Amino acid sequence: MSGIDLNVSPTEDDDIDMDPPFCTQAPPPEMVEESPDPIGSEQEVGGGSNDHSNRGPHTNSASHNVGNNSIPTTTMPTESTTYPEFEDGEDDIAGMHEVLSTPTEPFIGMRFDTVEAARVHYNAYAAKLGFSVKSHTSQRNRHTGTLEKQQFVCNKFRKPKTDEELQRERMNIIEEVSPVQMDEENSEGHDEDDKSGPSKRSSSRLAVKRKRETIKQTSCRARMFVKLINNKWEVTYFIAEHNHAMVDKPSLTKYLRSHRGIPPDEREFLRCLHNCNLQTGRMMEIMSEFYGEDAFVPYGPKTISNLRSEFRSENKEYDISETLDYFKDLKQKDPDFFYDFSLDDENRVEHIFWVDSVARKAYEESYHDCVSFDTTFLTNRFSMPFAPFVGINRHGQSFMLGCGLIRDEKQESFEWLFRTFLKAMHGRQPSNIITDQDWAMRSAIKAIFPVTWHRNCRWHIMKKANEKLGSFLGRRPGLAEEFNSCVDESWTVEEFEARWQEMVLKWELAGNETFDWLKKNAHTWVPCYFKDRFFPFLQSTQRSEGFNVVLKRYIHPHNSIKHFVQQYEKIQRKILGVEGNNDYRTEQLEVVPQSTFPIEKHALTVYTRDIYHRFKVEFELIGRYNVQVLAPNMYYLVPNSERCYPYGERSYMVNASGENSYNCDCCKFQRDGLLCCHVLKVFTHIGIDRIPERYITKRWTQLAVESVTMPTGPALDELMPEQSLQKLRYANLCTSFVQVAKLGSETEQAAAIARRHIREMKAEFVQLKKVRRKKAKSNTSTNAAQPTVPTYAHQHTSDPNAPHHTPGANAHQHTASRNAPQPTPSGNAHQQGAGNNGSSCPAATSSSYREACSTFGSYYSSSKECSAFAKN
Repeated sequence: MSGIDLNVSPTEDDDIDMDPPFCTQAPPPEMVEESPDPIGSEQEVGGGSNDHSNRGPHTNSASHNVGNNSIPTTTMPTESTTYPEFEDGEDDIAGMHEVLSTPTEPFIGMRFDTVEAARVHYNAYAAKLGFSVKSHTSQRNRHTGTLEKQQFVCNKFRKPKTDEELQRERMNIIEEVSPVQMDEENSEGHDEDDKSGPSKRSSSRLAVKRKRETIKQTSCRARMFVKLINNKWEVTYFIAEHNHAMVDKPSLTKYLRSHRGIPPDEREFLRCLHNCNLQTGRMMEIMSEFYGEDAFVPYGPKTISNLRSEFRSENKEYDISETLDYFKDLKQKDPDFFYDFSLDDENRVEHIFWVDSVARKAYEESYHDCVSFDTTFLTNRFSMPFAPFVGINRHGQSFMLGCGLIRDEKQESFEWLFRTFLKAMHGRQPSNIITDQDWAMRSAIKAIFPVTWHRNCRWHIMKKANEKLGSFLGRRPGLAEEFNSCVDESWTVEEFEARWQEMVLKWELAGNETFDWLKKNAHTWVPCYFKDRFFPFLQSTQRSEGFNVVLKRYIHPHNSIKHFVQQYEKIQRKILGVEGNNDYRTEQLEVVPQSTFPIEKHALTVYTRDIYHRFKVEFELIGRYNVQVLAPNMYYLVPNSERCYPYGERSYMVNASGENSYNCDCCKFQRDGLLCCHVLKVFTHIGIDRIPERYITKRWTQLAVESVTMPTGPALDELMPEQSLQKLRYANLCTSFVQVAKLGSETEQAAAIARRHIREMKAEFVQLKKVRRKKAKSNTSTNAAQPTVPTYAHQHTSDPNAPHHTPGANAHQHTASRNAPQPTPSGNAHQQGAGNNGSSCPAATSSSYREACSTFGSYYSSSKECSAFAKN
């Protein structure tokens, strides 16, 4: 006899006096007698165990007891409970048991197709009564290893622990605490250099003892035995009585261990939510919306959290290889997709880089003029810094130009990444690049991008300075304002040097290490050193950092790298979608200009819509300045108010040289690619009504990237895979049927109407599936080289997230097949969720409501026809 305990808790492994596991034992009082064995006397196959054979046949013992009138018994007829309309030999539906939406009490002679079907039915019956079940001992054939007998018991079947056993457990907990750790905790002035004993970290690990809350045991004898007879699992022994109180609130049954499972269809729906990086609480809110209330959801947040951990751990050891295979698939779909990786001395992947064809074309044609690079986002699973290359598109919005994952932030890693980026972009270096202050990164940029103008992020530098100068600045009111004015409002290097020196003398900053360091590295971050370089609308790596914020909404750091790549693609598609929307706004929608100046109307026609709005903000500032003509080609702009943000209090000189050539001291056009308010003021003053062609930057127009267009796809039904459509139908129908269930549970008459329509729908679905099977058979029979396989059976799918088929379970458990019929939650449909109560509908306090809800579920979402019928 081999004993297994499939669902036992780790704390319940202590030895107990177990009841004889099969029906060879004389039945206890108040039980149901075994029916006659359909194939004669019950014999051990392959020898059996000695314990089992020595006790003698159970039928003899039971007959003896009955003859003595010592035990009242009830004999139930042996009955096959299959659907008569499914008895046409079809493997997917034949043998489904006629178990009502409210599961019937098991009886001797009840038969099931699989042992899993028996377990699921008993578990559904347990959910109805309010107790939990577990798989207990089993017996296999000694020669073939085939399972032949299985026992299911109430989870309170063990003997309660005695006072001596409880005291022994308490003593074990005390003994497992390290004496060294206890001395450390209770003593003061412990010598940290004393290494004669365990360290604090190791001793604390020894002291950790998880305090589990165990199930109250009552030696409950409720159980059910099933035995394999003529390829059917038949109930041969059943005890219904319990010696403990049941969970009387149906909304609490989801906390019982055997009812914590999630139905397969809902697992796949939760997988979709998990892939969207929704938090567990948000996922629970969505499921509560489907079920109507939180109490009706047959599982809790902890179950969803465990499921998400299971998703994250799937194929963890093959994460890198699956990611590279995924890249190969993308390469086949998009020939211009680029990826590369490097291996270390142990043949392990240490760096990865990838970029799609759209980004490569956009970079080569227009977006190479300014790139932001940052490595602040870390994937905690492998501690690999995430390194995105972020550009700016024609609408002034972030645009991803590639992505890398590197092992560390050393110069060698950055050099490999930049070299690979250069290879992907056909050797074209970025004109300007802005990064955080990392000296290894700066050295790598200087080595790989020698002609690129490198700028450090002002925000990072000021943050580090504030950490060191916080108290110093607090004791000197006014210093911070003067420091910011010196940095932000110095338009030339000479002006910055003079103002800095004046500030140092005024505030006696000579010898301050932080200010000396800021001045020494001023050429890497102070704006006046980059006034004629193209860094549009930014002074920091805010684009990369903003992208990291977006990425954190899409990606959980504990997820796999493959999931990381897939989510990166979603973000790129979202960016392209937003870009397409902005293209539509620019080309198809109108906006009323802020003023009546012709030059603003001209800007509206040449720039993209978002760039026009930036131009409009700048154009509004022309009223803040007065023009003084110093010479025929020299214009002096004087502010007519105390301060004009962001230009400060100073005046500016505009020089006109040659034909339609205008230069301003602020250098906004060189920095942002847009004319400043000073030049625009001169235009309005001298009567120029159109922006000169040389000042219309192509990258801010719709012609910036001519070859990049949004792909046009097929219709929605063709674009969305059938498996995704099935999930969508499932979610929509669940919401609709919950509303129907609420109405149907108000009165018994309403519940009867709901049950009548349920029976009619089920009959229609059966006929629909028969037609589909006949069509599938006629199609497959034309190919003699291939065997006839029903379309509802297990089918291979390339979807890595599709659930695997479980051997021994019914074929309809596999939800990845497009044509796989989804069973009703009643009867053997409980097989779809191991460890669940079998129903994908809410458990409510009203029995009518539960009965109505339990009939709705994944069955109706298995096909477009079923979904349409259910809606009608």
